[in-house]
Amino acid sequence: MLKASKSISVEDLNRFSDLHDDDQVSETKIKIPGRTRWYICAIVTGLMTLIQANVHVYNFTVLCMQEEQAKMMNESRSRNETIITSTLNFNFSKFEQDLLFSAAYIAPLPSIIILYFLTNRSGVKTTFMLCSVMSFLSTILTPIATNYGFWYFWAARFFQGLPTAILGIVVSVVTCHWSTLSENGTYVSILAAHYQIAPLLTMPLSALMCSVGGWSSVYYTQGTITAILIVLFAVFYTDKPSESRYVSKGELKAIEDGKSLEEKHVEKSKTPFVAIHKDSAVWAIWITSVGGTIGFSIFLQYGPTYLNKVLHYNLSTTGWTAAIPYIFSCIARIVAQPLSANCSFLGERLAAIVSTSISQGTMAIAFLVLMFIPQTWSSVGQLCYSLVIVANGLNGVGITRSAQLVCKQHMSFVYTARAFYNGSVGLFLPLLVNFVAPNDTHSEWSRLFLIIFCIVFVSNLIFIIFSRAEAAPWTIGTAEVDDRSEHDLEDQKSISTATTVEKF
Repeated sequence: MLKASKSISVEDLNRFSDLHDDDQVSETKIKIPGRTRWYICAIVTGLMTLIQANVHVYNFTVLCMQEEQAKMMNESRSRNETIITSTLNFNFSKFEQDLLFSAAYIAPLPSIIILYFLTNRSGVKTTFMLCSVMSFLSTILTPIATNYGFWYFWAARFFQGLPTAILGIVVSVVTCHWSTLSENGTYVSILAAHYQIAPLLTMPLSALMCSVGGWSSVYYTQGTITAILIVLFAVFYTDKPSESRYVSKGELKAIEDGKSLEEKHVEKSKTPFVAIHKDSAVWAIWITSVGGTIGFSIFLQYGPTYLNKVLHYNLSTTGWTAAIPYIFSCIARIVAQPLSANCSFLGERLAAIVSTSISQGTMAIAFLVLMFIPQTWSSVGQLCYSLVIVANGLNGVGITRSAQLVCKQHMSFVYTARAFYNGSVGLFLPLLVNFVAPNDTHSEWSRLFLIIFCIVFVSNLIFIIFSRAEAAPWTIGTAEVDDRSEHDLEDQKSISTATTVEKF
């Protein structure tokens, strides 16, 4: 990683040598004018976090529903049967609950490819806005949907999950357009952290709102926050930095500097679908990502259930206990990237393998411990649960860096396919949990942890064997630039020429 950053710095010095003396060049390396790209990063990360959080909200509120249901049953014992049947609108069976868990993960599977091509045609802003509005409406209408029965609730869950299909595309395309080359790794790490931030927001918020206003208030609160971020995104985001009135000429030059034609026009690159699917390094990225997602998702989807049903934490404690590890997971994801960037003595490939192996190795060991501890060791169980969540924060660092180096401008498609395969985990996992642990007993969960341990271990082994750190041959010469794009490039050149003196 350090070698790459050195080469970029030398190129930057060469480009600015005709504009500044030696002292000014040294300053240019340190300071880039303008912070709009970071405001965009914050807004996009926030909106992606809410879209993801709107999917996770059911994972906790299902416990609120069950608690409220029990209270209603106790209160209605002194009343007639009509009151019981008219109030328990969420009296769902175990199978129906599993269908509700998986509903949000069914929707992205057929829509991922559609959204990929729609984004290439209409741009990130239009497509992401449509998906965000869909997430807002389905969340805010969920409490109403439950009053009409199970299938209305299932439909609301379906449309909550559908917008998540675009998140992987947004991470790669927004990074490519808005980040400078030297800040690329940090930028993508922050954007990708939405996956950890979402449960960090949802779980304590759900615990608080369930005790204050009931489970429905959680949906209204998150829906309102989603609406606020949609407005911010609509006002400030543009598909290209050159189209934003908030980006200074100096910041625009820094963002565009050193990028290849393919990187500047990533949405116009012809995707070599067959070549990508023949590449063993890409399959190593996908398979390892799926293994890590299974290890992470078992607690992302069923963490509150495990803490409440198996370790016997009460409902209010469950929300905060389930959320705290996500704080450290977010920190681990953001901090690990620059640490990995300074491991030049390892080399790019070995650095990616080490970070991925630390992440998935820690997860595997935690699952191994969970298999053997007695049920009374709830503190150890909670510690292992926390280690799995934190370790997942490191998981994306090695995989993401390998994908950046191998796939270049086609990272958008590779991430889209990755989202498809990871989305299938959300569909498959409820079926596995229902089959292996239908009664949420300690012994059943021990068998479940054994299965997940094997999956995580094997997927990491595949990454060690087949990962690469060199650009694939199919990344070269695959950009189609139309007349409008060429005109944009000429405009950028004229901007660079006109701004021979920048204020830093």
